[in-house]
Amino acid sequence: MKYSPQIYAKAFSGVAAKPSAKSDVLVKNLLALIKKNNDPHLLKKIYARAEKLVREQIGKRKIVIETARPIENVDKVIGKIIKKDDIFIEKINPDLIAGIKVVVNDEMQFDGSMQKKIKNLFS
Repeated sequence: MKYSPQIYAKAFSGVAAKPSAKSDVLVKNLLALIKKNNDPHLLKKIYARAEKLVREQIGKRKIVIETARPIENVDKVIGKIIKKDDIFIEKINPDLIAGIKVVVNDEMQFDGSMQKKIKNLFS
């Protein structure tokens, strides 16, 4: 590994933030460099970090709401906290038992799930 995933991600985000006629060539060259340096195993990390960098550059938030069961009219429920430009992802995770888990930009988190309450009860 010659370069860290963060360095590759900065390169990809630079291409994605300012697309041009040469963007395809630049992406192909970056992928060739990753392959040449035997770093294809880092592609998931590179993609995740590049996505985060691009979101920060264009000012979008990524909001993930995880529930045990689908929420009816989810747009109305969370419409007050989500802006028009935000990226919203709804995940169904039966392991939560009940409640909700909210993650904003892969960092801030609110965990009001029954799974967490049970875990706290027995720890």
